Amino acid sequence: MESTEFDGLILGLAEFVRRDGRYPYPELLSHALNKLALEVTAVPYPRTLTGLLALLEKPVKTWYPQRLLPKEFDSDFGLLYEEGLSEEASRYFYEELLEQGKIPEFATAATKQIAIENYQFYKILARLQELYNNDSEPERVQQEYVLLRPFLIKNGYTTPAQLRKVFSKTRHIDIEEVGDFYEDCQENELCWNCDRCGPLFKKYGKLRGIKPSACNDHRQDLPYVKKINWQHGLRRLKFGIHLRICLPGIPEMRLFHTLEELQRKYPDQLCATHLYPGIDRYDLQLRFCDKSTWAVDIKDYRSPYNLAPKLTPLFGEGDLRYDESFYVIPIQRLQQREDYLEILREQATKLPSSTHLLSDAVFEERVINKIEQLQQEK
Repeated sequence: MESTEFDGLILGLAEFVRRDGRYPYPELLSHALNKLALEVTAVPYPRTLTGLLALLEKPVKTWYPQRLLPKEFDSDFGLLYEEGLSEEASRYFYEELLEQGKIPEFATAATKQIAIENYQFYKILARLQELYNNDSEPERVQQEYVLLRPFLIKNGYTTPAQLRKVFSKTRHIDIEEVGDFYEDCQENELCWNCDRCGPLFKKYGKLRGIKPSACNDHRQDLPYVKKINWQHGLRRLKFGIHLRICLPGIPEMRLFHTLEELQRKYPDQLCATHLYPGIDRYDLQLRFCDKSTWAVDIKDYRSPYNLAPKLTPLFGEGDLRYDESFYVIPIQRLQQREDYLEILREQATKLPSSTHLLSDAVFEERVINKIEQLQQEK
């Protein structure tokens, strides 16, 4: 069994979960499980589907042949969690398979459809980036992108009326395109949203989030857990858009709003804060009154080992040039693992030493210190 078989197992499980475990099982999954049965020696291979599903929920390192496990997969996780893909399996599915274009030709139409959903946004992104570089009015293209992405982050649920109100005058983005990022809610369905992680689903009588390591307390009486009243035409973000656009965008918007408030208070020091400059070449651009510019990208990953290979020098040509660059990590990730930044600095071999790695809380302090320094120099 090779890493391609492991990938087939993940893809098969993704389709299995999408079918709600209904028979017949995906051919891709059956093939992968037959291979797996020959390789598992650390524990007795289960004889029933129930036993197999229980095994797949256990940490992979306890039963899967380590020599065959891709280094990109965190073996402290299982492949399933409460009848769905585990957080790590979902991450691997989207980041290591879909984004890297590793969906094999023999994958089923249903599995490929998941890939299509995930790439809906990136097709629009690529088109807008091309327009930004070649269009006669790049400012308008930028404005429309900054309308689109925050909308998807802030609106886990929407309606056709809201889409018409927001996107009726956009020149480069069609309302239908935005509508395709959402799926219909069932009539009179009880819907819930979390301000910290987006749309919730109910399992075993409890509200669950899409990424438990980022947000796992969804009691209905908490102030950040909101009930969404059903109305005709109510739509919910599709899974891929939720996981790849909405969820990572929440800490981005949180930091942006904090910096916007600082800019309003200290306009003579912090002259401007731009969101997703250059059609998302990086997340934030800060311009100070001494003509220095900072470039910022926010990364919310549970594991520093998974994040490190993705850190590269931020794009800095033309209007996107900068004097200092920062990769900012939500503080809760560093609280979950004290050596997070130490590991990240050791593993992020593609980064120049001039790129700063720090928490969002420390970055906010850096901005305030910069403002105070400029006040003193005035």
